[in-house]
Amino acid sequence: MIIIKKYSNLDIDNLEFLGSGTQGKVYKIDSQKCIKIFKKKQICSDEIETLVMAQMDLHFPRLYAFGENYIIREYIDGVELDKYLSSNPLSENIFQKIIELYEALDSVGYNRLDAASFHIFITSLDEIKLIDTARAMKKRTIYPALIIECLSDLGYKKDFLNFVKYNKPELYKKWLRSKK
Repeated sequence: MIIIKKYSNLDIDNLEFLGSGTQGKVYKIDSQKCIKIFKKKQICSDEIETLVMAQMDLHFPRLYAFGENYIIREYIDGVELDKYLSSNPLSENIFQKIIELYEALDSVGYNRLDAASFHIFITSLDEIKLIDTARAMKKRTIYPALIIECLSDLGYKKDFLNFVKYNKPELYKKWLRSKK
């Protein structure tokens, strides 16, 4: 017996597999869209909620459609931040883009002002996008520990924090207060 899994009339067996993680699997529909199929309906619901919150901000994927265990969203063609920084030097432009993403997380109303580096993509146009928002409301974080940890692992923590200190002193002070 052959089982064909269909979501929004899409046969996933005919789609390009992009990857899987703890939440589910992602398939490319075309150059503009992808479908993320979740293992748990609640995580799907959480991501729908957080993507809806961020639809007016270009740092987050457009949400096109959804069901109880899947979303169809904008396909982001890019490289994960950690992989990007492994082969490209960290520039002031990227420092600024990381800060812009942090500020976007705050401005859309997320509780968690942080993200894993493999969920942050740098596009060919040097845009920065966050592809996974399912846990954005689960806990409150001010200090971007995961982002800073990635930068630390690659030897950029001190440079980045100095950049923030001199270019965004209020944000730097906020981060210091939140770590206490």
